[in-house]
Amino acid sequence: MKALEDNYKSQIKRVKDEMKAISQNHDGVMKAIHQFRKEISTLLDEMEKRVVEEADSMFRKQQTDLNSLSTDVQEITDELTEKQKCLDNLIQRNCLDKLFVEIKETKKRVEEMRLKQKQYTREDVFQTVSFVKNSDIIDMLNNNKQLGELITMKTSMGENVPVMKPTSTPFQDMMLNLEVVEDINLNSLSGNTECNITGIEVIKSDKIVMCDHSDNKNVKCYDIVQKKIVSEIKLDNSPFDVAALMDDKFVVTVPVDRSIHFMSLRNQRIVFDCKVNINELCYGIAYSRDKLVVSCNVNPGKVLVFDLQGKIFQSFCGDNILFSYPRYVTVNTARTYIYVSDWCYPVKVVKQLDWQGNVINTYQPAQAGKYLRGICELNDGTFLVCMNQDNQNNLRRLSDSCKPCKLIINGKLGRWYPEAVAYCKKSRKLYVSYSERGLYGTNCRIKMVKVDWC
Repeated sequence: MKALEDNYKSQIKRVKDEMKAISQNHDGVMKAIHQFRKEISTLLDEMEKRVVEEADSMFRKQQTDLNSLSTDVQEITDELTEKQKCLDNLIQRNCLDKLFVEIKETKKRVEEMRLKQKQYTREDVFQTVSFVKNSDIIDMLNNNKQLGELITMKTSMGENVPVMKPTSTPFQDMMLNLEVVEDINLNSLSGNTECNITGIEVIKSDKIVMCDHSDNKNVKCYDIVQKKIVSEIKLDNSPFDVAALMDDKFVVTVPVDRSIHFMSLRNQRIVFDCKVNINELCYGIAYSRDKLVVSCNVNPGKVLVFDLQGKIFQSFCGDNILFSYPRYVTVNTARTYIYVSDWCYPVKVVKQLDWQGNVINTYQPAQAGKYLRGICELNDGTFLVCMNQDNQNNLRRLSDSCKPCKLIINGKLGRWYPEAVAYCKKSRKLYVSYSERGLYGTNCRIKMVKVDWC
């Protein structure tokens, strides 16, 4: 009876904790809805500002042209009046010789004035300006009756689900504390040769799918609980990055193949499903609402957005070089922006893009030698970016507008140069592949890092 009583008391405590979590969840959802509405208003304000400025410019030009025309016409009118007076005066004085000469000169000048008059009276000199509504925006609003969608996730009452603590301080102003929990040596676990992990993704919070970009040319699945690699699949060419889709499905980029491979995890075994050719050197990849975002090519680079069948919706490259070497990409949870780490010379910058390819914000390291690598979003909407060339201070935390935020790392790091990064929002664990030998070392280890805020 005592044990049963303790269990029920524990259940009561869980219910209270869940009630508190629901309240905090509600506040967070309301904040996200209002923030998204604010972002839409800001975008509409910017669109209105651009079209108003364009209209003002067009009307100013017409007014300038009219003022110029008025001045020219007045000058010609004054000249005609003076010519007429001159001729009348010569007639009155009966100076026929001078009158003859003046008439000859005046006739030539009058012909020039007639030509100018025809030019001024052409129908296309002045045009009426009309405003035509953007039907795409109207159709989008008519077809989308809701501002967004609410996604629910089943959570067991007995399951210890971490909840962000309520605070009046913005998360980007809070200190992010990273504590190194474990160092996974993949080389000793996977066997034969050194591996080079350039892509990581967490599947169902207890599995890590990794792309081995070395001569192994395979995709690995690491079981976090068993602490070992449970499956590998060999490819014809080296994979680079991975993104989780729905359930146990994920997608892998293969640059040399210029393709994307769709795979599944069935009974702890990686299974190849299909391949989609995109005819680009594809590197980083992210998934968001049935769309794939992929960074491609080098000098110049580009970012593509396409569906799961390979149909391209958007291609971001710009008239000027928008990217040099876009290495990794990610999409924020609100699905409003795309973040790209561009790592190579002469540009080393993180760019925040909207879904039309416009650059909203940028972040560039103070040190010119920093090479930007993997990027991922945390629970609070801030981002972690991997850097290479500094064996200690080589992780950066950025706000959703690419501003540096507070970050501290606890635990023994040693010499490490991070490459790829993945984050599990449920367990609050960060997984970072890294090399111990600098920029060109193979990334054969992974650090497991606990994430917390204070």
